[in-house]
Amino acid sequence: VCREAFTFDPLLHGGAYYVQDASSMIIATIVRRLTQGSGPVCYLDLCAAPGGKSTAAIDALPSQSLVVCNEIMNNRAQVLRENIIKWGSPYCVVSNNDSAAIARLGAFFDIIAADVPCSGEGMFRKDDEAVSQWTPALVEQCAARQREIIDNAWKALKPGGFLIYSTCTFNREENEEMIEYIVAGHHAESVDLHLDSDFGIRRGIGTAYHCYRFMPHITYGEGLFVAVLRKS
Repeated sequence: VCREAFTFDPLLHGGAYYVQDASSMIIATIVRRLTQGSGPVCYLDLCAAPGGKSTAAIDALPSQSLVVCNEIMNNRAQVLRENIIKWGSPYCVVSNNDSAAIARLGAFFDIIAADVPCSGEGMFRKDDEAVSQWTPALVEQCAARQREIIDNAWKALKPGGFLIYSTCTFNREENEEMIEYIVAGHHAESVDLHLDSDFGIRRGIGTAYHCYRFMPHITYGEGLFVAVLRKS
């Protein structure tokens, strides 16, 4: 397949469209299902840079929803800001904070998306650096950081609100075991998304909870794991 040289297209730089991995675009389907029949909501993309999932969510949310796109890394936050400005939503805010600062807002958001920093195993097929950096210690380090991020995000989520948890890695420690941690530690409810089996999406490994795996040898996109939890 010949990839289009879209970086030379003025429409891309003008914000007419955003190019991202096919697996990541599932966020729009998830957001539409979680907000079906509702009015405007408060939505947080906690680890938002470079902004692909944010732009997809903005288009999928009910009209006039407030969207906060946050990124802790300053240089990445600048890229995020540029992409969100290009997208042109008047109800969107870009912030540059860690998850602890977000937690101090209290229970403010109806939906929080956390595409957390991970060991990046889903990128092995296209990123040699991801392969060279991987170690078992990295997995443990990422899992510890993910628990900290989720604990803080949970404080900012309204009762009855939804957490969309995702990674671009394959191991159970950062995926199914993290969902088990959230359910047990925060008394969360695992949400069945009823995703179309025609997408080629696989269920979680060794868990009774509703987890979804995008495997690059089956789906058209790169590796992705996603699950949705509801705050009781």
